Amino acid sequence: MSAVSYADIGKKVKGLLGGDAATGTFVLNPKLTVSTTTQSGVALTATAVQKGEKLDATLKAAYTSPSKKYSVDATADPAGKIVVNASVSDVAPGLKLTAAVVLPDPAASAKLTAEYANASVSVKSTVSLSASPVVDLAVASAVKGVLLGGETAYDSGKADLTKYNFVLGYHATDFQATATLADQLSTLKLAFAQSVSPVTIVGAELTRKVGGADAGTSSFALAYARSLSPAAVAKFKLDSAGTLSALYGRKLSSGEKLTGSLQLQVADLSKGPKYGFALDLA
Repeated sequence: MSAVSYADIGKKVKGLLGGDAATGTFVLNPKLTVSTTTQSGVALTATAVQKGEKLDATLKAAYTSPSKKYSVDATADPAGKIVVNASVSDVAPGLKLTAAVVLPDPAASAKLTAEYANASVSVKSTVSLSASPVVDLAVASAVKGVLLGGETAYDSGKADLTKYNFVLGYHATDFQATATLADQLSTLKLAFAQSVSPVTIVGAELTRKVGGADAGTSSFALAYARSLSPAAVAKFKLDSAGTLSALYGRKLSSGEKLTGSLQLQVADLSKGPKYGFALDLA
């Protein structure tokens, strides 16, 4: 088994507090997703999100070879921007290469990503192929459930490190915890997620500014998710700003997924609630 990537350290924690397939994602704007796969294996996904009077829509086409070695996808929006990614896995044992461009300006947007993983370490590096390249590097390693990772970015145009973050994590079957130094070490985040039963998971995150103009300020978030049945889930989240979010998600017998979300300002009920729904037609 390959080592956990930097982005996946505390994945269960991030999914509970943010959103994932297991516990659902809060959606406060109407969202419709339609997915299908052609006989040739091309997966097509159309997504539309209503934001006020504006409708954001995308169309994505993706194909993966039967051997899983090659994959390509393209995503288009109404503005005419097309994002294209092409990947080759197992270029060497554990090595994957991905090229990405944004049309109609491939020269300014081209990027090359190399990912390598073995049983003890995971490395991901992305280089922009512009006149002043930006290099992103993320590294993670694990020993018996204890994970350590770091990421940095170097902007050759500025001759400066523009990002450096570190995370320490612990993964067990029913528990995950992380301690993260983010925002160039100016923000400390402590978070955990605990499965208290086969159908219930709870979690929390404490964020404290340890540098910059906001040094000394703190915030927190609490989350609770419960599987109501094999096809239904409910989730609640409360943060220190007094924002209470709730969702109910259900997969219908015909395969469609429906999610409804509600958000209230419990510290000021005079503010109207926000709500939204998402329908995924697979």
